[in-house]
Amino acid sequence: MGKLFNHLNYVKMKKFKLLLPIMVFVMAISMAFASKTSTYSGLWVERNGVPYQLKSDPCTSTENTQCRVVFADDPNAVEHQVYTDQDFNVPKLNGSLIPYIIME
Repeated sequence: MGKLFNHLNYVKMKKFKLLLPIMVFVMAISMAFASKTSTYSGLWVERNGVPYQLKSDPCTSTENTQCRVVFADDPNAVEHQVYTDQDFNVPKLNGSLIPYIIME
């Protein structure tokens, strides 16, 4: 009985040792394609006369008004128009009547 058990264990482990690297390889390939690509292309404001790229998209409203932001560290609370390009040609919509506060 002991020899049969040892033989079955040997066969199982031999198959396991063969399948394990294959499973790891398949999982690595599937994880590479499963990563979510970001659709965020960057939003820009003019801050102190210089283009400044926002780290996230604050404009989440469903309204069709232009998006405006205020930086939390700005003592004057200046409202900045948000644009979708660095040249400030295309204003970002989905804003609200109250500007979004940015903690950057």
